[in-house]
Amino acid sequence: MKVKRILLTGDDGYNSIGIRLLAHFLKPKYELLIAATQVQQSGVGGMLSIKHGGNWGKTKVDGVDAYWVSGSPGDAMELIKSLGLPSFDLALSGINLGPNLIGDLASGTMTAAVRAIKLKLSPKSIAFSWNAPASFWYHDHAGDEDISKYYDFPGSAAFKLINLAIAQEFWGNFMLNVNFPDQPSNQVKFTRFAYYFDDFFTQLEVDKTNHKYSYPAGFKAAISGFANTDADALRSGFISVTPCKPDLLNDAVFQALKGQVVEL
Repeated sequence: MKVKRILLTGDDGYNSIGIRLLAHFLKPKYELLIAATQVQQSGVGGMLSIKHGGNWGKTKVDGVDAYWVSGSPGDAMELIKSLGLPSFDLALSGINLGPNLIGDLASGTMTAAVRAIKLKLSPKSIAFSWNAPASFWYHDHAGDEDISKYYDFPGSAAFKLINLAIAQEFWGNFMLNVNFPDQPSNQVKFTRFAYYFDDFFTQLEVDKTNHKYSYPAGFKAAISGFANTDADALRSGFISVTPCKPDLLNDAVFQALKGQVVEL
């Protein structure tokens, strides 16, 4: 797998700590372009600003050309497609400050990686997330934070994993979902998605009296996921790598039913 041009994206903001970390390690070797949200947009999933559109601009982040959109990560991918820029060899989304497990479609980080493939911006993509403290999850980035404290982890670990994935031809896959544990690790475990959202995250808090609800910023204290899931690996201190498909098709069932016509 030959990689020359890399697209960096994500839902934390075009000048986020995670994107800047990837740019720091990659720009000496690769041609980079950043395309991401103007501000923090965690949890927007695959949303597109279809009703109202939005604004966009071009700037630089740590010497790397960057496009921002006022909308969602999906809007950022659509913008790059519409500008007619040369395609990329790889798209990297993140490093998101907060884990993305269970194949959750609420993740703007993951859906940006999917959309990069679906729009033919890149044939392969990786979504990176870090089990950072809950106070980081909705951090509004200013582009001037000191990222050197994160060089060793998760920055260097992400760089090594990118190089390994390229050398291994993505292990025959198109998309990878990577999660870094809260503490530094150099051990990678291949996993499947956890089966249920509450294998890792605390549940929605519901106020039945005032009819309000809120999402707790935190995790369950104990592992409840099945072995070899991303939630289990992350709780055990491994870097979790889950091979993904850029669509929801159950191929085995489709092949069994392909072409069949039934009457209602």
